[in-house]
Amino acid sequence: MEARHRVALDARRLAGNRRGTGLYIQNLVRCLPSAAPDIDFLLLVDRPLPSDRVPAGCRAVVVGQGPSTDSQSVSRFSVKLHSVFWMNVLVPSVLKRERVDLFHGPNIAVPLVGGCCCVSTIADLVSVRVPGTFTSFYNLYRRISVPAAARRAAHVVAISESTRRDIVELIRVPPEKVTTIHLGVDAGFAPVTDIAQLDRTRQQFGLPDRFIIHVGAVERQKRLETLMQAAAEVIKKGFTDGVVLAGEEGFGADNLRRVVAELGITERVRFLGYVPQEFIAPLYTLARCAVYPSWYEGFGLPVLEAMACGTPVMASNASSLPEVGGDAAILLPPGDVSAMVQALEKLLTDERQRADRVNRGLARAKQFSWEACAARHVGVYRRYLPTGR
Repeated sequence: MEARHRVALDARRLAGNRRGTGLYIQNLVRCLPSAAPDIDFLLLVDRPLPSDRVPAGCRAVVVGQGPSTDSQSVSRFSVKLHSVFWMNVLVPSVLKRERVDLFHGPNIAVPLVGGCCCVSTIADLVSVRVPGTFTSFYNLYRRISVPAAARRAAHVVAISESTRRDIVELIRVPPEKVTTIHLGVDAGFAPVTDIAQLDRTRQQFGLPDRFIIHVGAVERQKRLETLMQAAAEVIKKGFTDGVVLAGEEGFGADNLRRVVAELGITERVRFLGYVPQEFIAPLYTLARCAVYPSWYEGFGLPVLEAMACGTPVMASNASSLPEVGGDAAILLPPGDVSAMVQALEKLLTDERQRADRVNRGLARAKQFSWEACAARHVGVYRRYLPTGR
């Protein structure tokens, strides 16, 4: 019998609260077995996973024991030090023992030692493009670890053309070594029509009747101060009742709370923290619009998720956001409060424009699927899997 190829992935982000990279890994491993039924997929983790987080066709392998945390915004020195140890000391021996043909680091890191062929996904270079986005320690960690992973990997996956250009320009990776693979939208993101479910969501989170939503981590790179300044104006004019932020709070959240207090809209802004995935589609459906004023995004997955739920989207015309939003999103210069106020006023009062953006967004979201994303990853893997097996 012909031996099957084995591909291992760093799947630690399947534990705890999943967002961003965690959702990417979750959907990628869910679709990989169907995209390549002839390949065995191993999910390397640092703690046992619940059975519902290990997709059919994959096998979880526990490697050591990592620091316990649900957050994906942790940048503590001890956590990162253990991550380096886990990847470069523990993982190589497991790859050898399990006879792995290729290792994929979907969150940048790959073993810098050992002979296993590696692929690295780099989501963004925000720490280089937007200095001061994270703590000094985390910026230093990224400036060292990202180029090191790119040099070690046989191939690099970028999740947008914007990120691909940054990888080539800023860390000098040869263009032929980098492939762009867009993320997808889960089928669970669709307009919610169950009135009872919408009512339960509104009551559970104490939502106002008419609100603007932002889904994603509350961090400095998101530049949510722009949204708050614009929201204060449209709240004052009676066009909306408030803003809802659904995402765990990271570096810069304290400053945003101060801005909200200074604007006098504390009672009109709801910080929900991390929201389980099953509530996101109802939140989008209830919102009048979703706003993403970030100065830099590697991809901007919430833009597509909002569109798939029939929610009009407004975003910055920076980095990958125009690439993802296309002509469905209302694109504005980053940091331009006046432009955002004008755009919000029109979107919140002009039902014809709102309906047009809803229809464009629904069509746009259909162009991105996790199945296509997984198939393109398999295409990259096959370039480096040994022949004659």
